[in-house]
Parts: sequence; structure tokens; C-alpha cells
Amino acid sequence: MPDLNGHSGLILAVFIIVSAFVIWPVRIPFLGFIQTALLKTCKALRIIGPQDYTRLSKKRLYFPLSLKTAPPIGVLLLLATTTINGSTIALGVKGDNTVKPYDVLVLFISLAYISIALDGTGAIEAVAFWVSKRGGTSGVRLFTYLYLFFLGVGCIVGNDPLILSGTPFLAYLTNRTGIEPTAWVFSEFMAANVASAVLVSSNPTNILVAGSFQLNYLTGFTKWTVLPSIIPAIANYPILLAMFWNKIPKTLTPVQDNPWDKLRDRPGAAFFSVLMVITVAVLVGTSFVPGHSVDVWMVTAPAGILAFAFDLFSDITRPKVRSEAERRFSVAPETGKVKVDKELLPDANIPEKQEDISPVADQSLSGSSPDLKPSEKEPATLFSFFRWFKGRFPGTTLTITRLPIPLLPFAICEFILVRGLSQRNWISVFAHGFSNACSTPLNTVFFFGFVCAAFLCPLAGTNIGATIILVEILQDPAFQNSPAVTADPKILLAAIYAVAMGSNLGAFSYTFAGSLAGLLWKGLLADKGIHISQLKFAVVNVFPLLVQTTIACAIIYGELYWFS
Repeated sequence: MPDLNGHSGLILAVFIIVSAFVIWPVRIPFLGFIQTALLKTCKALRIIGPQDYTRLSKKRLYFPLSLKTAPPIGVLLLLATTTINGSTIALGVKGDNTVKPYDVLVLFISLAYISIALDGTGAIEAVAFWVSKRGGTSGVRLFTYLYLFFLGVGCIVGNDPLILSGTPFLAYLTNRTGIEPTAWVFSEFMAANVASAVLVSSNPTNILVAGSFQLNYLTGFTKWTVLPSIIPAIANYPILLAMFWNKIPKTLTPVQDNPWDKLRDRPGAAFFSVLMVITVAVLVGTSFVPGHSVDVWMVTAPAGILAFAFDLFSDITRPKVRSEAERRFSVAPETGKVKVDKELLPDANIPEKQEDISPVADQSLSGSSPDLKPSEKEPATLFSFFRWFKGRFPGTTLTITRLPIPLLPFAICEFILVRGLSQRNWISVFAHGFSNACSTPLNTVFFFGFVCAAFLCPLAGTNIGATIILVEILQDPAFQNSPAVTADPKILLAAIYAVAMGSNLGAFSYTFAGSLAGLLWKGLLADKGIHISQLKFAVVNVFPLLVQTTIACAIIYGELYWFS
């Protein structure tokens, strides 16, 4: 067994505390003199202007300890105590020959930009309305069609873009038809997360698993995950019907909206649809290149830059169309209020009350300062630049503000923390214990499937943190060189694909922090007046989670022998 010391204990404690703040974020109020000093510093550095300073001085500001702040603080604490060093940081960002964090993150943010830009054109919403009209007056038929629609779209664009577009659509649909929304929003959430296991590009955890073990995107990943995704999703349908039978109306008044009126930018919808298809096709094609000599960032970074350039070009050449599209998107038709994607904004913990808003988040919501009079000329500041950019490039700004940017520093810090756990010998300790539990392929697939989906995803800093830990364990010599794994290569394969499925299924576990999609979903629903408690979230999800994980693991076990 590897040696542990005081530094080992400290980094494990920091990792646990950071994970706790990710699951249960808190907000700490600034003391008066600290708030004043902070605002004066921002004013002196021309981050905010005089009007912003005056307005924010009247509010109580808070510092959030959450997904965006706790991991960086933990990394800085470990650096200060020499528990980790510069090499740990380098490994967490650059990676090594097996895990390349920058590759994963470039792919994720590039595809997220394309997907969110496509959603901003109204394409996904238009198709969703078209599907809903096929349901007619039957509530059960509409529920079925939408469930299948969410499954299909989730396979292509992934869970986060689907949650971003599907959740506001369901809020509008249920409001217009008078339907109780619980059944519909939970069916969307479950379908989106299980479907995201089909393609590598649909979830950053898929990218991490495929990249770490040099898996071909089609024959090495999708071939193994498509059945463990689709069959449990089909099995989950009658469970959802039984759970929500009394909440699904047998008859309803269908929505009369013309679906294609929801298309706010037809050229943009066509461009981003074609770009997404081509990018995914090239990703799959290059995964067949011998030696994996084509890194995924070489494909996705140019695609993301091209999507960004198209957004800018459209804002310049078609300003009226883009401004109207942004306006129609930003105002919820059922309330007339501005839609806010809280988890995507710089402050994830935007509270309900006006006086609790943080300065950064508040500026993200408005195009101009409410205290700024037209006759006054505001000095050039960082916020005034943002307001100018939003007015000049409304479509681009809409896409950028909806990007899950907080995931980038969070994921990098998670990589660094796990690398630190490895350097302080904890990963070897875990790998040794896991190898003892994985004596056969059957033991392995169910052990890793349930540890990932039912334990680490909800409790270890989202499914990203869980996947990073488990990938490191699987690559540790204590696991790979164990007698059982050496004697039967199927054990390692069982563990790899159990982690791949568990990281997707664990996204709808018993805590919202099981995935970024869960945090997005919760915030979007709250904006629409639909409040899901943590207890209700856990009670509804726990049985479908156990059933789908069991079925998925059983299918993977069968595939080990079928594909061999």
C-alpha cells in the first residue's frame, strides 16, 4: 500500500469540502467596509462606472461559495500549503499522453457554442412545437411524442443544449394548456441525460472516457453505449407513465401556434444545423485515423470559431433580424418577463430578491444601467464595453451569455485536484481497493456502474468530477496490473463502459449537482415559477435511476461476450 502523510489528509479534506460546496452552495455577505473597498477598487480600475458604483453601493452584495468559486479556492489553498505544486497544475491543464483536459474542454465549449447558437435561432423550439401539435388532444400521446423527441434530440446535441431549449418550451406549453408540469419536466430531464450517452460529442464525460482510453468514437464508444442508452430509456417510459398517470391529462386543448413562426433566424438555423452535422461527422471520421494523430481540438476549435464568426457577421449584416430574434428569445411569451439562465451567468446563485443580486450578475442581465441618464456620458469601463457589445452584437451576446462557461474553470480545477490526489497516493489507494472488488466482469460492471451513477456523480462534484476520479483509478497501475485484470481483459472493458454509462445516468440522481444539466434545469424552472425541491428531485429520480443503471449494466455485461 502506498504511504500517506499530512498532505494526503489535507488534499482529501479539501476535495470533500469543495464537493460539498458544489452540491450545497452558500452565499457569504460582504462586510460593509469590504464591500465599499471592493467597489472603489472596481471603480478605480474602470471595471464599473460612477452610476454603477452608486447603484451597487445601495445593495447588499454576497460572495458565493459554489461550483464556480470553491474549486479555484481549494486549488489556491493547496498551492499555498505546498500540498500540490506547479507540475500538478500543468498536469491538470495540459494532461499527459492519456488524459488531455484542454482537448476535452475545447471540444465541449465549441460544440456547446454551435448547439446554443442553433437553439438561439429557434430551430429546436420550432421542431418541439411541431412535435407537440402531432399529439393532438390526447395528453398521453403528446407525452409519448415529446419523450421520444427529447430522446432523439439528446442523442445529437447532448443534454445541456436540450435542457436550455426544452425546459422553457415545456414551461410555455404547460402554462398555455393548464397542465401540471412535473411529469413533463422530469421526463425531459431523464430523456436528455440517458440519450447523451450515445455519441461521444454529446457529453464531456463521454469525451473524457473516449480520449483517456483512445476509443474510436463509433466502433469503440457508440457501438457499446447505444443499446445501454436506448433500452433503459424505453424501459423508463412505462415507469414514468405509472408515476405520473394522475398528472397527465387524458384530453387537452392543443397549442395553436404555428411551429415555424418560432424560427427567429432561418439562415442561422440552416448554417448551424449543417455545421453541427459536419463537425460530428468529421469527429467520427478522424477517430479512425491510426494512432489518433488528429486531436479533437483540431476539428472542434475551427468549427467553434467559424460559428462565432458567423454570429458576428450576422449581427453586422442583418442587425434588425438579429435584434428582433434576440428580443423574441429573451422575453418569455407566457409572462412577458426577461428569461434568465441563472447557472450560465457569472453568479450561479442569483437570488430572488433585488437587494441580493451580485454586481457581476446584475450587469449581465441588462443592456444599460438603470441609473444612467441619456444626457450623461458614462466613462469607458468594462461594463460599458459589455453594454456596447450587447447592443452592437445582440445574437452573439445571447449565445455567449448562455454558454456553460463556469464549467471550464470548474473542470480544470477538478482535474488539478484529482491529479493532486494521485500525487499524494490516494488514487493508488482507491485503485487497490477497487481492484479487490472487481474479481470478475460481472462484479466489475455493476460495481463501477452503481459507484459512478449512485454515489460519485451526486456527491463528488458533478458527473465531471466523478468521471475524472474513476478514469484516474482505471489507469492506475494498482488496478490495471492487478491479478484479476491481468488474467481477464474483459474486466477493464467492463469498468470503462460502466463508467461511461454511469456518468450519464448519474446526471439525474438524488442531488441537482449530479451534473451541470441538473443545475441548469433547476434554475430555468425556478425562473418560470416551477419549483422542484431537493427532496422531490431525489424521490422521483431514485427508482428510475436504479432500474436504468441495472438494465444498462446488464446490457454492457452481455456486450462483453457478444462483441468479443
